[in-house]
Amino acid sequence: MRSIPSRSPRPFVRASLLPLLCLLLLGPVVCRADVTGLSLSDKGVDIDAGGAGKFTLGVPNLNLGKKGDFTGEKPVVEVKDEVLTAKYPSGAEVTLKVDKKRVNGSFSNLPAEAKGFIFTTMVPISYASGGQFALGKKALKPFPEAKDKQFLDQGWAETFTLVDPSGAGFTMKLIPGSFQQLQDNRLWNWNIFGHIVHMGLDNLQGKTEFAFEFGPMEEAGASASPAPAARKTAATPARAKTPSANLRVDRYGQSTRKDYPGKVTTDEELKADGEKERAELAMAKPNAALDRFGGLAGSGEKYKLRATGFFRLDKVNDRHVMVTPDGNVYFQLAICGIASTDDFTTVKGRENIYAWLPDKSDTEFTSAWRESKPDWGIFSFYIANWIRKNGKPFTMEDWTAQAVQRMRSWGFNSIGAFSSNTEAMKSANIPTVSFLPLGPGNGVQHLPDKIGAASVLDPFYPGTEEALDKRFAGGVASRSKDPLLIGYFLGNEQHFELLPKLIPSYKASKVAAKARLVDVLKEKYKDIAAFNKAWNPAKPFASFDDLKEEPLFVRTDAGAADMKAFYEQYLEAYFSMVERVFRKHDPNHLIIGSRLTPGTTNNELAVKISGKYTDVVSINYYTFEIEKGFLTRAYEWSGKKPMIFSEWYYSTRDHGLNGGNNVEDQEVRGKAYRNYIEQSAALPFVVGSQWFIYTDQSITGRFFEGFHGEGANTGFVDVTDRPYAQLVAAAKTSNERIYDVMLGKEKAFAFNDPRFTGQAGGRTTRTVTIPRSLPGLKMDGTTTNWPGRPAEPLDSTRVVIGTPNPALRGDFRLCWDEKNLYFLIQVKDPTPMKSDKSPAVLWGADCVELFIGTDLTSQGNMVFNDRQILLGGTDPSKHHVVDHAEESDQIQSYSVKDVTADGYVVQAAVPWKLLGIEPRPGLELVFDVLIDNSDDGEYRKEQLAWNGTAKNSKDRGGWGRAKLVEN
Repeated sequence: MRSIPSRSPRPFVRASLLPLLCLLLLGPVVCRADVTGLSLSDKGVDIDAGGAGKFTLGVPNLNLGKKGDFTGEKPVVEVKDEVLTAKYPSGAEVTLKVDKKRVNGSFSNLPAEAKGFIFTTMVPISYASGGQFALGKKALKPFPEAKDKQFLDQGWAETFTLVDPSGAGFTMKLIPGSFQQLQDNRLWNWNIFGHIVHMGLDNLQGKTEFAFEFGPMEEAGASASPAPAARKTAATPARAKTPSANLRVDRYGQSTRKDYPGKVTTDEELKADGEKERAELAMAKPNAALDRFGGLAGSGEKYKLRATGFFRLDKVNDRHVMVTPDGNVYFQLAICGIASTDDFTTVKGRENIYAWLPDKSDTEFTSAWRESKPDWGIFSFYIANWIRKNGKPFTMEDWTAQAVQRMRSWGFNSIGAFSSNTEAMKSANIPTVSFLPLGPGNGVQHLPDKIGAASVLDPFYPGTEEALDKRFAGGVASRSKDPLLIGYFLGNEQHFELLPKLIPSYKASKVAAKARLVDVLKEKYKDIAAFNKAWNPAKPFASFDDLKEEPLFVRTDAGAADMKAFYEQYLEAYFSMVERVFRKHDPNHLIIGSRLTPGTTNNELAVKISGKYTDVVSINYYTFEIEKGFLTRAYEWSGKKPMIFSEWYYSTRDHGLNGGNNVEDQEVRGKAYRNYIEQSAALPFVVGSQWFIYTDQSITGRFFEGFHGEGANTGFVDVTDRPYAQLVAAAKTSNERIYDVMLGKEKAFAFNDPRFTGQAGGRTTRTVTIPRSLPGLKMDGTTTNWPGRPAEPLDSTRVVIGTPNPALRGDFRLCWDEKNLYFLIQVKDPTPMKSDKSPAVLWGADCVELFIGTDLTSQGNMVFNDRQILLGGTDPSKHHVVDHAEESDQIQSYSVKDVTADGYVVQAAVPWKLLGIEPRPGLELVFDVLIDNSDDGEYRKEQLAWNGTAKNSKDRGGWGRAKLVEN
């Protein structure tokens, strides 16, 4: 699925006999733990605190005192010869060494504007069940069981003491003492606490060294008596059987906090469901209008299409089509996730939030534990309900047979990504898709970082093509004759557009792409002085050899141009290699793209080059409106390759789950499905679609993301294995119409809802939901630690001044906390950041305008509490509050040109105080976004409006809506 926001790794708390011995031998007293070891990693200092668990003191960020930069400049890190070295874009360096229970740090080359360092240590959520803490010599305080406020405590102190719920604890001593904060990250729906140290340069008094010491908690001078919560938690069984304030999930995996029609309350209801459905499916008959693969029977003969025995591409009346092995027109109607994955959740360590979990010895539910291993602590309530419903153990063969039978009765003709390939599926003759084996290992080197949802292989690593050849000779070649296989994806949501920033930061000794980059730069500049002049590094390099192991930061237009050229070279090498090796081993199947996000689809080079070497462009396209202009542009960039929308869904909160693309209820969800699938099929270059996914995700988050994984209403069936009847009925209607729609015989269904029509000019009322912000959100022009919601699109079809310009568009994101409304927009503009305007008239050139108010009823002129905020596409950033200039300095803004020079990012933190608003979940606002565009910096050529008109500042009646939500 789409990529969720990057977060610091959650520490793993090791099980220990110490807490148990303390309880058995000493009773309700605090046991003394101690730090048994320190070690270095690229994340920072790893701390083994014995019975209190394992933690990581993170590598510090550098506070440069920039307005609105809450977390500081992030370094590139290397650990070598027991020394951690962090290097920052501004030229600063920090080194960390460990000596028994002490961390010694030093720094150098600080820029004049540096203010200090920011260290963060994560504390697991289990500490909410009886854990304690103390800053300095204060008495121990309990961690709150439920979220309450952002900072549990803050102030100047020399020590920080942490006590595990069992009573084991340790103390961290800061040399010198610093300003500390203990933050409850549950306010941002992240189940973890964060201890933050702000070590200011003023407090160091001219010294360039600092230290952290770790020892038993007696050194804290804190109270030695455990809080009542600690004693209570220690004595409570792991699986709470009595009602609890923390109880979230009932025995069927449903929310305990929300009631709704059809909520299951007894096993008998599940058994009755099973009997009824089995009878209904037994009566279902195949659709006589379809061939055995789900294609349009007889269409091959009618349109003179060839049958090759494999899926292929062709055209009918200038319309792209897929063709079945039997030679008939085919539009892929798929559901992803026909595999039991997202329904599993981690229950170990938070058993008290579940009303029921089976005993590990209960063999009836053995197959509901991940890999049938209860000790792993990963459980599926969905599978448990399937067992109750069917009266037998769960097997993939039985379950996939049922799933395929259901899908066929709903009008689906294919299995989407992230699915199994069972014998039951093969017997049912249902087409499938797969992924190419491009993962790391066995001669294939990947870049160190994930870029989006996954990493990407380094095509410059020696021997990569030979390694792929060996792999493809196995798994790929073995399926080359499979008529049920449509084709292969290369990857999932790999944000290729990040490569120009990441590759220069690596070491040539570890990353072949960096070595190739240095060779390219040396060949171009010849002389290191010429390179230094062009790239303007914080510290000039003495030779090109020095570039190999040092991070390069793109700070100039020349550097950006060089990286754009190398980026193109990288993509050419990557996609051409994969295509070349694939065709050698499988000439029969399709390469169906890399499941791009809309953000990557906005990157011309990524689409243009990948399109050269793939048969289909696949997009994980989360949207309300099917944006014809945006999609047509990508189609043209790709060399006019057909498209598959490889991932999308709509969700509701009616069952207590969350998700993106939220709509009001299941009826609207069905209409949204119809609008998406039929409007897509009406486009002459779309040949398929894959809904994500078959079952709802677990309400407490999918297992592989820990305690804070996605838990969304993604499914056609809920946790009790009940299909959503209204969604199913709507899907069946559109699926049965799909060939008439795609071939132009029937008009596509259009949902008459402002979110889905996409008509500019204030004739509609769009609504965007605004989730809570996440800890670590940065004012640096990136989406690091932003909530994992798809961006809201604003493309050229929304033009209200000038003529449509397909190259101009924006994608914006919003989030909020108690202090600020946060806004970030990625503007695509061939002539970015053209503005010579003063703050009051920023709207006359490259600029983004925000309109915000609380009065939902007034029409006509702006009212007193409305605000129009101008955010310039300028360097340095500029902003202005229209008619309230005196409030402008309350806003924090940031703007930066894209490395690829085809757009810019504007980001802002707008205080609620300025808006006169008291934020709360459920608060609805009038809201709009405009993009002003200039090609010369003097004259506004175009204006795009998300919902309103060019008269937004005089007529608020066309503004859209925004709603604050918890998650």
